[in-house]
Amino acid sequence: MGRKATWTEPELLRTVMAVFRRKGFAHTSVRDLEEASGLHPGSIYKAYGNKEGLFTAALAAYNEQVAAERVRTHLDETDPPLRGLHAYFLSTFDGDEEANPGCLLTNTAVEAPALAGVGRDGVTAGLELIEAGFRRVLERAVAAGELAADTPAGQLAGELLALYQGVLVLVRFGTAPAKLAGIVTHALPALLSTHIHEKSDS
Repeated sequence: MGRKATWTEPELLRTVMAVFRRKGFAHTSVRDLEEASGLHPGSIYKAYGNKEGLFTAALAAYNEQVAAERVRTHLDETDPPLRGLHAYFLSTFDGDEEANPGCLLTNTAVEAPALAGVGRDGVTAGLELIEAGFRRVLERAVAAGELAADTPAGQLAGELLALYQGVLVLVRFGTAPAKLAGIVTHALPALLSTHIHEKSDS
């Protein structure tokens, strides 16, 4: 049953974002959006033009409300930096959701061949945001002495993005959190191993 349409725009976008995240763009109908939001199709079209317009707005909101916030919390503000990096990966699957819907950006990227360009700009912006966060946390790790001074932060940021997206595909598939934690715990140090700055215990 749809809720009474008394939403603010941020609330509305969070609601439809969850629908798109769970069902994907192609399998989300206007009726699904209507039932989740309480809005009539005419209201959706008036505000966003069509389903594609609403999806574009939902992706932008996801980047701002979810992706950017997680980057800020784990990659920009957690110390030591490499602990924040590890926590960022773990945070993708350590929630209490029984069926984790995964990341809207990753899900849309996987769905992209069937979308004829719908959502491409939003996904690109989100991935660039995350990759930039990886670069910053690596640079912070260098400054903190956790990584060697010659660490190629730009190159490693791209490699971390690839690993991160692979983990998120497994999250969407329903891989057990314990297995995902093992993958992350081994893969991150392996990726960074040649750049770890060994400190003396003395």
